[in-house]
Amino acid sequence: MIREASTINERVAAPRGWDALEIKLKDRGLSSVEIQEARKSFFEGIEALSKMFLLVYDAEKKPLV
Repeated sequence: MIREASTINERVAAPRGWDALEIKLKDRGLSSVEIQEARKSFFEGIEALSKMFLLVYDAEKKPLV
């Protein structure tokens, strides 16, 4: 996501994905251990979703007989 800054030609990229989530977790006062656990869980979830996508994508590409 890109948002406009105070000047017209200047753009600032807002953090996305894990970076945005980490900022929110720090703002809520989570400890570094809790943030590490959340990071591990986040990336495990992303990996599971990508595997699910690939399984569905491969299944849709195969012709039905």
